[in-house]
Amino acid sequence: MPSFTDAVASGIPVLTDGAIETRVMFETPIAMDPDVQVAGLLGDRQGEAALCAIYRSYLDAATSSGVPLVIGTPTFRASLNYTRHAGLGGTVAVGRLNSAAVAFLHQLLDGQSRSPVWIAGVLGPAGDAYRPAEAPPESAAFDYHRPQIEALAEAGVDLVFAATFPAVGEAVGAARAMARTGLPFVVSWVLGADTRVLDGTPLAEAIRQVDDAAAPTYFSLSCIHPTVAARALEGSGDAVHRINEVKANGSRLSPTELVALDHADSDPPAEFAAAMDDIRRRYGITVVGGCCGTTDEHMRALGALLTR
Repeated sequence: MPSFTDAVASGIPVLTDGAIETRVMFETPIAMDPDVQVAGLLGDRQGEAALCAIYRSYLDAATSSGVPLVIGTPTFRASLNYTRHAGLGGTVAVGRLNSAAVAFLHQLLDGQSRSPVWIAGVLGPAGDAYRPAEAPPESAAFDYHRPQIEALAEAGVDLVFAATFPAVGEAVGAARAMARTGLPFVVSWVLGADTRVLDGTPLAEAIRQVDDAAAPTYFSLSCIHPTVAARALEGSGDAVHRINEVKANGSRLSPTELVALDHADSDPPAEFAAAMDDIRRRYGITVVGGCCGTTDEHMRALGALLTR
């Protein structure tokens, strides 16, 4: 199997998984822990069965299209603040949860003959992804994220993925910690409707600041609708060349509106796929996939367009 960096450098289209948390919420009767969320399903028979079904649906979507796939560990909230709030403990619990998550995905992939599949070790922000005021500054972020990043790297991920970061300082600290692993790593921004990072920083400036500190393999945009991603890419100037992934929400609703719903909301799979494929072709984006509200049907429709 080619390395992730070699595959990305070649320019071949790569699909990612779609939503995990929202599918557990709306497709199963399972109540997730409010703090660690899907990471808390590891070690639980019913929880792991649900996760297996969801991840396998994305593997099948990629296989049906014949495209490579990136799947992310269910560890978005498996860092110190959340393990402590959940009553699981501190750094030891972080290491245990993240190692278990990587082992879970390795076991899922074991012996499967498919197109290349890479495991992304996922870390989320220290606070709420939509509240940049909760983000720690650079030096504190480096110390905060390092234990989780090291646990993911030691457990054998192919790349490290900092998902939906809302503030530049925290992203810089996390990037410095990720760079220490020697693995490929990605910083993914969540943006407002104005296409700025949620702390108010213009996207191009946010990219410059992280690159100056510890340049990722590339940057990503996640947890935003394809229409917002398209506007951001259009307005990012030369920085557009550093963005090589979009993991989009299926819904046009704001995060505040989405969390108030008792059901998933999303554009139809064919509509979502067409918008994402247009972004990919127009801006030379290699890696595309889904976030909140998307399912394997969205990824299946998108994957079919990647091979045209």
